[in-house]
Amino acid sequence: MCYLAGMKRITVAAVMMVLFQAAVAEEQVSTGGLLPNRSPATAPSASVDYTVVPELDFGSAAGGLSCARLELDMPLSKPLRINRRQMLVFSAGYEATWLDTDTFLGSMDLHDFRLKVRWLHSEPGRRWAWTALLEPGVGTGSGGGGGDVFSINGQLGFRYRKSPEFAWLGGVMFFHNSMDTRVYPGIGFQWNPSDDVVVRWAGTDFRASWQVHDDWLLHAGVWAGGGTWSVRQGGGGFSVRLRTFHAGLGVERRLTEKIWLGLWGGTTFASNLEIETAPGERLFKEDAETGWFVKLGIRRVFW
Repeated sequence: MCYLAGMKRITVAAVMMVLFQAAVAEEQVSTGGLLPNRSPATAPSASVDYTVVPELDFGSAAGGLSCARLELDMPLSKPLRINRRQMLVFSAGYEATWLDTDTFLGSMDLHDFRLKVRWLHSEPGRRWAWTALLEPGVGTGSGGGGGDVFSINGQLGFRYRKSPEFAWLGGVMFFHNSMDTRVYPGIGFQWNPSDDVVVRWAGTDFRASWQVHDDWLLHAGVWAGGGTWSVRQGGGGFSVRLRTFHAGLGVERRLTEKIWLGLWGGTTFASNLEIETAPGERLFKEDAETGWFVKLGIRRVFW
């Protein structure tokens, strides 16, 4: 299975994360209330996650698909405060996706490198806060993937704090590459009924976390997965879009003051694989049956 190949990269990614910790300042960073809360469940972190989705059978066609994903996210520095109302946060992300399909594209080895620049604006004592995010990136593939593709994603959003425990969220997000442009509006909320519980819904992402002990976190959530990639094979260009939803439970254990080890498991549903040519002609579209997933992760809280 292609997801076994990803195990070779976990050690490299983990070492990168550990070495990078020395480059980020250890002192406590004052965010002045610009971040939604200081819960360890949602604190900015450097993280490595590895997710496996075994064979999913196509609903009406022979064959199926399987995939695995390695994700690495890390802050590049402590937040850069512009003034008492605004700051910038720089981070970087890497995703490797190993996608096996019973289609004419076969197995695909897909990689995405992305720089993330987030701007936050909040005035002390005011209910409104604003944020914007730009994520330029380059995707590359091998073993059936091939080619380098530039893309840019972004968000523009707001937070309206109705009370100390509850805030409304909203905004718009976009995804753009040479073959596809998508724009989605979204709404949501964040609720902190107690210091130990965080409930957050934003667009297609719902998460609830409970710190049952200083060293233990329990999570539940439903979120969208998959992605869109531009693939070149045999001299032609194709757009590959995998859509799936995950519903699962997770647990995290604090290993040291700032390092957490986590394990997730659950089901995948509403999965769909679509392949189009560069001009937009659809060549393949199939729904996949319900399956399951497992995710293992480690993260280091920075501030």
